[in-house]
Amino acid sequence: MKYYETAAQYFDLSGLKLSGRVLDIGGGGEGIISRCVGGSVTAIDNRAEELAETADIGIKIIMDACDLKFLDGYFDHVTCFFSLMYMGLPQIEKFLGEAFRVLKKDGELRIWDAVIPPKQDADVFVAQVAVKTPGREMVKTGYGVSFNREQSVERIENLCVAARFIVQKCDKYSESFSLHLRKESLL
Repeated sequence: MKYYETAAQYFDLSGLKLSGRVLDIGGGGEGIISRCVGGSVTAIDNRAEELAETADIGIKIIMDACDLKFLDGYFDHVTCFFSLMYMGLPQIEKFLGEAFRVLKKDGELRIWDAVIPPKQDADVFVAQVAVKTPGREMVKTGYGVSFNREQSVERIENLCVAARFIVQKCDKYSESFSLHLRKESLL
């Protein structure tokens, strides 16, 4: 099996402050958002073994991001840390609709993810990530998927706008990106 690995993508989340209720999509494994934000996080993942690996911070629920079992307007924030790369485009569109639905008016969606280039001579794409969390802890990990589709910040940003989110900030890096979006208050 051949691997295509990115250079380490560095994110400083040591100052990430999210008040109110936070829903973290794909929050198993390293549980980056739970580590950074704390007990106000509800982490969902569709794999129980991923949630079992996560520290006991906040609430952990096995759930599909495309079929969220929460009330409309329940969360102040939805986060998605290197989880879109595990979804196909139809799933991303469904997830964005669900995120919009469960967010309060003026709620925020924050996405950090990989830029997946056109298929190379490899079977698996691996995004290498280093994250600075509060307390100066550095978490180094990799997120790997079958190398079967491209992903760009432009495509994800366009899907977010189509789902009625307003782009607050878009940071593009060589092999990753972050998006800060808001649910329109008039909707």
